[in-house]
Amino acid sequence: GMRERGNDQWGDDYPTRAIYAADIERGVLWCAEDGETGTVLGAAAITCDHEPDYAGVPFRCPEPAAAMHRMAVEPSAQRRGVASALFSQFEREGRRLGVAALRIDTYSRNDRMQALIVKQGFTYVGDTHMAKRPLAYHCYEKLLKEDNS
Repeated sequence: GMRERGNDQWGDDYPTRAIYAADIERGVLWCAEDGETGTVLGAAAITCDHEPDYAGVPFRCPEPAAAMHRMAVEPSAQRRGVASALFSQFEREGRRLGVAALRIDTYSRNDRMQALIVKQGFTYVGDTHMAKRPLAYHCYEKLLKEDNS
């Protein structure tokens, strides 16, 4: 997993089962399942919550915006399009919610995720710091509709 690749983005304190359980209770956790077995291959939370950690980040589009957090893909299912499916759901959900932009962040050491985010059409906008992690989190934004005003 990420820990073996020298990425300390997720420690034992985050994300916990309790955090995922709360996501499920609030109806914001999306899962990607194997069509044949029903096994969960990946999951992510998609919310429109105000994010205090994003306060100083120079996003181009004001809130409300949809944000995707805690994206995880089962290691054995990597390279099967699971992350791409979650990103597609993120965009569909953002459009359903009527927001003008999508936001996502990832730890500055997580180069694989950064490459994926950019490939999905997001633009890097700035950094933030979170929890007890020593390094910055890179924040990205994708505009869903052009402002024609």
